[in-house]
Amino acid sequence: MFLISYDIQNNRVRLKLAKILLRHGLYRVQYSVFMGKVRDSTFSRLKKQLELLKQDKSWTAADTVLVLPLHQYSREHLFLLGQLPRDWDLIEDNLHTLVI
Repeated sequence: MFLISYDIQNNRVRLKLAKILLRHGLYRVQYSVFMGKVRDSTFSRLKKQLELLKQDKSWTAADTVLVLPLHQYSREHLFLLGQLPRDWDLIEDNLHTLVI
């Protein structure tokens, strides 16, 4: 499970980053915060794409992307003011399918 947050000035770069995160199966939990599971096999690819984004001519010295692994994450340790994101069960990978 990863929590990824960003503060990027340029709209085009911000949109590009959001699309990269969505393609890797992450869910938007706030405007500039994404969360979800990324397999080890695809994490290196995600990291390379983020590093390439920094080479964009519109990237500034003030732009940041924070990638935080949540290895010890559990709902019991979550402190939240307000409502859980709509896709919370998908984010936590708690949905199960029963085929009859």
